Order: sequence, then C-alpha cells, then structure tokens
Amino acid sequence: MTLLGRLIGLAAILALSLSGANSALAQNAPKDKRFTIYMAAWRGCEEACQGFIDYVKESGMPADVVVRDAKTDKNTLNEFIKEVKATRPDLVVTWGTNVTAQMVGPYDAPDPSKFIGNIPSIFMIVADPVEAKITKSQEISNRPFVTGTRNRVSEIIQLKAMLEYRSFKRFGIIYNENELNSKVNADIVKRAADELGLDLVMLPMPLYNGTPRRDDIPSLIQEAADRGVEFLYIGSSSFISVNADIYTETAVRLGIPVASSYETSVTESSALLAIASKYGMVGRLAGYQAKRILMDHVKPEELPIAALDRHSYIINMRTAAALKLYPPMTLLSYAEIVNQPDKK
Repeated sequence: MTLLGRLIGLAAILALSLSGANSALAQNAPKDKRFTIYMAAWRGCEEACQGFIDYVKESGMPADVVVRDAKTDKNTLNEFIKEVKATRPDLVVTWGTNVTAQMVGPYDAPDPSKFIGNIPSIFMIVADPVEAKITKSQEISNRPFVTGTRNRVSEIIQLKAMLEYRSFKRFGIIYNENELNSKVNADIVKRAADELGLDLVMLPMPLYNGTPRRDDIPSLIQEAADRGVEFLYIGSSSFISVNADIYTETAVRLGIPVASSYETSVTESSALLAIASKYGMVGRLAGYQAKRILMDHVKPEELPIAALDRHSYIINMRTAAALKLYPPMTLLSYAEIVNQPDKK
C-alpha cells in the first residue's frame, strides 16, 4: 500500500469520548445547570451541524442547541452577532470560514467590539484557519476564547491523490471570490501546484452585485476544456458544493474528471473522486470540544485545534465508467467505492 493509502481511511476516532461519557458528565456538571449552545450555520443544518447535535444528545450533555441559518447571506451574520451579545449563550459554534471570520473575527482585528468578544466559541468546517487569521497556528488558536476543528486534507495530499489515480500536467479550479474560504483556498492550491510542478488554470466565478450565478458554471468548465485542462478540482466553496450537480455533470459530458474536497460531490453528484473528512464526524468532534469546555471546564485557549486522524478516499465508479477512467488496482485496496454502475 502506498503512503497515501496508509494516510487515508474511514474516520472513526470519537468512540473513545462517548464511552463512559455520561458518568463523567454527572461528576463534572454543576447541579441543575443547563447550557445554551448557539450554532451559527451558513447553509442550513447539514451533516456537520447534525453530527454536533447528535453528539450533544448521545453524550448526555445538559445543553440546548439553538441553530441559526444565515442561508449564505453575509448580512444576516451581523444580526447573529447582536443576538449573541444580547443573549450571551454559554458557547457559540460557527460553521464555515465566512461565518467564523465575521462573527469571531481575525486575531488582529483593529476593532474587536464588532465581533462576539469574550464568549467561548468553537469553529468547524473552516478551510484554513491560519490563512483566514482565525488562529495563529494549525495546532492551537492562541486566542483566549477560541478553539475549533480542522477538517481539510492538505492540498498537497489532494493533488497527490489525483496524480495517483491518473497522471496529468494541467488542472483547473473554479472558485468564488465572494467567499473568503474559496479565495484563500485557491491561493493554497496554486502554491501546491507550483510545489508539484503542475500547471494550474484558475477561473474565478463572475460576480453580479457581488453574487455568482450557477448558470455561469458550464461556460467556465468549457473554458477549462478549451485550455487543455485534464482534471478539475473542487476546493473550498459552499457555492460550488451546493451546485455540484451542474458542475460535475458538465465536466463528465466534456470528458474531464473532477476531484473534490467534498464527500457529497462524489456520493451525491458525479465527481470522480474525493479525499475528504466525513462532515458528520467533524461535527461530533466539535461536540467533544464543547463537552471539554462546558463540562470539564477547560478553557478554549487550552484546547488544541482538533482534527480527525484519518480521511476517506472515495471513488464514484459510475463516473469512472462514463469517463472510461477506471481506478488503478492499488487504490481499490483502501478506497471506498460508491455509485456502482448498473449491471446490464
């Protein structure tokens, strides 16, 4: 098995935190104390949000999770900040780079009063907390009231996974400049491409009053094809993830394989492969962080940024058949195969 194969597997590290959790909570919990956790979501209560809620329930944590959905509208986040300051929940959980950057703010913000301030917070599904200035390192936040989780597989590993599936020299990325995480990730992908000697075609989404349109995705993929792109990579972008069907189906029609950092691009759309953390497990990991803060009285600044120790290599076999790009046998020993083509 290759080094990549040893690094990638199904995430399953949280069993240790649930065994005996109820008794530990009973010992540490203040009598009759019930906590309020404020969850600020970007695009609904998806897998990570639900994983967090499930962990809270299963662990016996005496807490109510209040979910607020921004519906991808940045203006709504200012209302969330006002609500948090007015109600002062015991903990705030932020989903995604946009939400975290606007609510928690960067560590070097000239005016910290614009953010939630001294309320403990946990971030999750942040593409790169260091690049976004949420934390000062990947290991610990160095901020008194902030900790979080890391879910991203490094871009170097992503590109090496793509190369292990199929040799190529030129690949493309379509990104949304209206999302901080997408802009940051595009720059990281470019650095990784340079390190590996690959040619990267970078295609930003056109913006109309600051907003991208899904109808522009096919023309951008056609441009990528015209420029000789041999692979497309979906990095960090909620907009692209939500519109994965039109993105991946267009790419397949044009004969271009798509690799993604999102599991659902493969399991629910037509991307060829993904190296990804299970979002549900990321949410549960954030739930464990919440337990450490609320029940064990650990200060956020003392908690390392938590990360799953393994990830999944997922291959869409129906897409592989459509593209006539079947995976090398070495990958089949550890990859998760989904969407098997119908037998005739």
